[in-house]
Amino acid sequence: MSAVVLSKQGQAAVPEATPVPGVSRGLYVARAELVLARADHWPLGKPVLDPDPLEQVAAAFAEVRTEDGEEAELIVDLLPVPGPAVARRRRRLLARASRRGPTAFGEELTVGGSGGSVLSQVWDVLNGPSGKRTSGGAGARLPRQSDLSDGIGKFAPGAQVFALQVLVRCTARHPARARARLHQVMAALQALRGQNALVPVGPRLGGWRPYSDVWWRRRAFDRRFARGDFAPARRRQWVTWQEVAALLKPPSRHCTAQNITRTGGVVSPAPAGLPTWTGQKDVLPLGYVTGADGRRRLGGAYAKDVLFGSSLGKSGFGKTELALVQFAARAYAEDGALLFDPHRTAWLRIKPYLAHPVLADRIWEVDLSRARDEDLMSCWNPLSMEGRRLDEVQEIVGAVVGAISSAHSWGERATRARTILSNAVRTLAELSHLLIQDGHPELQPTVFQISTLLEDEDWRKAVLAHLPQATGRYWTRSFANVEPNAMNTVTNVLYRFSSSRSLRAFLGSPRSGYDLRRAMATSAVVGLCPSGTGESDELICALLLFDLFREGMARASLPADQLHTMWSWVDELTSVDGASHGYIAKILEQLRKYELRFVGMTQMVMRLSDTTRQALMQNQSWLSATGADADEAAFVAKRMPGIDPATIQQIDRYCYIQSVQLHGKRTAPFRVEGVAVDDVFADYYNPDGLEALDKAIDANVQRRPVGDILAGLDRLDDAILAHLTRRPSGGTPRPAGSGDVVHRLPRPTHPTQKG
Repeated sequence: MSAVVLSKQGQAAVPEATPVPGVSRGLYVARAELVLARADHWPLGKPVLDPDPLEQVAAAFAEVRTEDGEEAELIVDLLPVPGPAVARRRRRLLARASRRGPTAFGEELTVGGSGGSVLSQVWDVLNGPSGKRTSGGAGARLPRQSDLSDGIGKFAPGAQVFALQVLVRCTARHPARARARLHQVMAALQALRGQNALVPVGPRLGGWRPYSDVWWRRRAFDRRFARGDFAPARRRQWVTWQEVAALLKPPSRHCTAQNITRTGGVVSPAPAGLPTWTGQKDVLPLGYVTGADGRRRLGGAYAKDVLFGSSLGKSGFGKTELALVQFAARAYAEDGALLFDPHRTAWLRIKPYLAHPVLADRIWEVDLSRARDEDLMSCWNPLSMEGRRLDEVQEIVGAVVGAISSAHSWGERATRARTILSNAVRTLAELSHLLIQDGHPELQPTVFQISTLLEDEDWRKAVLAHLPQATGRYWTRSFANVEPNAMNTVTNVLYRFSSSRSLRAFLGSPRSGYDLRRAMATSAVVGLCPSGTGESDELICALLLFDLFREGMARASLPADQLHTMWSWVDELTSVDGASHGYIAKILEQLRKYELRFVGMTQMVMRLSDTTRQALMQNQSWLSATGADADEAAFVAKRMPGIDPATIQQIDRYCYIQSVQLHGKRTAPFRVEGVAVDDVFADYYNPDGLEALDKAIDANVQRRPVGDILAGLDRLDDAILAHLTRRPSGGTPRPAGSGDVVHRLPRPTHPTQKG
């Protein structure tokens, strides 16, 4: 590499190439060492934040063409000066100040004796010719306190003093460019100018200013630059920390330059009591944290302290990835886990990491993107009464009617439609209970029989003949007077519902392979993917969330020691909240005592309904935030004491600010780095085991071909009517004969059993 030597005319002369450590050949180097221009007790400028001195330094570095191999480096070395050395320097300065006598603006006013110098005459004019002499002799006066303060300057008692070394080195492919960059960096440091300033050392003769590029300084400069030796060119380059704080602090908000790396704001380190997650069952992983000791580790939170959680921030910033890590961790910890993934991508990513024999009999999958005849589908009948008492009919009515009305925004104006739908669901649920008593659970009606009940009078009469008179009273007295428009409101929704093959297959079987009550009781690991359903997305999401609340509340009758913890992660919470009809808020408010844990993930918390947002913020015991816009950041910052909204706005991808309950107390917000599934569970990655896992899922949730399910649904109306026709009204139940045309399914089995 060639060093730079400037001639008097300022042109660069290229000497013989000399290698410089850390610099590639073909580049020119310009060097300068900056020292204090005046005596060390004179301070540099006072530190200011507005404007930020780093603004000019960043502007100088912005001119560097890194793509051409150019570099500009500014090194500031500080070494603490021992207190006794500072005290000796202070005593010498005090002694000199006392000998100087009165001063003004740092300049001595008396030259000595009572001579006729200009300064002494000025002193006589200011103080009078008969000024009183001190006993110390002619012309001697006691120094003023201000003179003593000026004498010691910045070395007042208690000052923290450091020895300073400032080196600047710039490289470029042309010597003039290297020199220009050097001058820009030195000019930027003039922002520190005060009573003292930083100036370059080196010879000066006219326009010849080679700085530290002269041959007798160059070698020592390069050695200090490469090795970090501390040997300033001049003796006693002492400064206080306040003088150079502007160079050592992070860029403030007043520094608007874009070519800087920001700290992202002030965030506390992770609390010392935060556990390190190594796979233990009682800890939930949170991501990589750095404690006050500087040690980086995979932090976690005690699972018993995390009841409800909120994960907020921009799309693509890692919320779902962190949820997958937690989901897999709880699955392997033998807890129940449910992942509500409307887009299906998260489930497909985590599935190869669940293909392990220890989980095979606990994995459930509901994928509504399957629509071909040969695709296998698990089924769910919201009207099924298997395993339920007759008094639970009202819960089924509330779930189904609430889901349909909220998903289609009926509001309070569609009271007749609500009434029709409520009575239809009640009637079919009671019919299901009756058919189970008859020993025919395979004939239970589904939601698609609602249209049949409303439109087929003969079919309706056959049903009502076997139900209590209280149930039939609405149909015989009020239904005949219903306006067609009110009934059309209900049937139109159901017809649109029937337009999706995947939904018809999922909801069209009399018996349920997907049973959330059984999933909770057996700690199943469930993937719900309600994707590919078109305009009925909101409806199926609402039904599934209502079912989560209903089955959670049904655990109230179980003893506390028999409640298995069930975790649920709901992605894209905003997209399902509108159809939830307030049930998400009820989950957050009521299901803590029944061992149901809920974590909601959303990009825009302000778009959640008021009830959901308030319940989520009020009851969350884990709050995680990543990048957001100004409004979202301001909302989250209010829930994180000490965090500025700008800090949340500037978070990098896959980084978070989190706050969590720790031993029952809320921690201060701390910074977390994201962790990827393939880093934590790399040893569990088993794509070759997906085929075996799918077979296990087939057995766990009784998946059947979509074509077979739809064929059975087409025959279900006639099968129910045939059974009711043979069944005596009010008589004792009897099994179906050999000629009955019914579609039978095996009874649901325990997921650990092979059905």
